[in-house]
Amino acid sequence: MDTSNLESLLSEHLKADKSRLDRIENKIDKLSETVIAIARAEEKLINLEVSRNSILDTLEDHEERLDKHEERLNSGASTINGINKIFWLLIAAAIAAAVGVGVQ
Repeated sequence: MDTSNLESLLSEHLKADKSRLDRIENKIDKLSETVIAIARAEEKLINLEVSRNSILDTLEDHEERLDKHEERLNSGASTINGINKIFWLLIAAAIAAAVGVGVQ
């Protein structure tokens, strides 16, 4: 083999290797971009989970407050029912007294 033929074979081999290495480098670049995108997505998911937990805590606080208000309203309804019964008893007693005074 002569030197020029060997040099051309070597040159072709180097070009093929360079092309192959370029393709590998491009694939590695795409993989690194994908890993970065996955990391960003994971970070967003973590932030969403933190926000969701915060919202759930707030909802639980509001639910407790609503339960307290419901208890208060129910006790107020009982008081109003008692007052209502006393009012009607007084009205009935007044009517009975008026009828009793009128009969005599």
